[in-house]
Amino acid sequence: MVNEHMFVWRMAGASHPGRVRCRNEDHVCLDEPHGLAVLADGMGGHAGGIVASRLTVLAWMEYMQQVVTSGRPGEDDLRAACTCANRAVCHAAAVEAGLRGMGSTLAGIHVTQSGQVFICHVGDSRVYRLRALGLQCLTRDHSVLREQVDAGMIAEEAAGAFALRGLLTRAIGAEPEVLPDVTTGWARGGDVYLLCSDGLTEMVAEADIARVLVDLGMHPRLASIRLVEMANERGGVDNVSVVVVSSLQGHRPQGSVE
Repeated sequence: MVNEHMFVWRMAGASHPGRVRCRNEDHVCLDEPHGLAVLADGMGGHAGGIVASRLTVLAWMEYMQQVVTSGRPGEDDLRAACTCANRAVCHAAAVEAGLRGMGSTLAGIHVTQSGQVFICHVGDSRVYRLRALGLQCLTRDHSVLREQVDAGMIAEEAAGAFALRGLLTRAIGAEPEVLPDVTTGWARGGDVYLLCSDGLTEMVAEADIARVLVDLGMHPRLASIRLVEMANERGGVDNVSVVVVSSLQGHRPQGSVE
């Protein structure tokens, strides 16, 4: 029998090149036993995007696995994992001329049996949470568009806004140092977390994403496959990758804070 104060987590991911692009520059990496998942959307043309996203997820995951295995991770550990990913991408670009200018987004999550949730991100890959009150985006895009919308300079639906979406203000490998956004919180039983590249959010409205997670969120593999299918059905103009993380059982620990 599972202790009522312990969470049981299940996760699955899916990734597809889409209907337009011949290469998939996204990478997904999962470690369900350790409660870890990370997603990256590479950029850089030719092989650069593929290499950048692969190095990003591998470096982040390796660091976080060591931390989780050896002790109790904190926010600084997620920042350090992003630093490791940044160094890996920067080093590869420095030693191979054909990879110069490459970079990647990153969205990572660590969930614990006690119900604590750690989230980090760089770029415009997002993390959402489905809870009883609906779907909530837990991250803020590091993009020129997001900054201009927040500053009241442009409406998100305005003409010309689409061209700004892909212009990132932060990325793994873009600079010698990277500043990820890191947040922590407590899960509730039945919460569903979604990590996704912009290949999903550019094709599928948040209301439709929410409906899929409501219907299939307790079946992460089915939900992740369906979300990728929907992105491709609606154009699939970019690589699309998702990770679905579901709390199948558990309650928030007594005394915890939202």
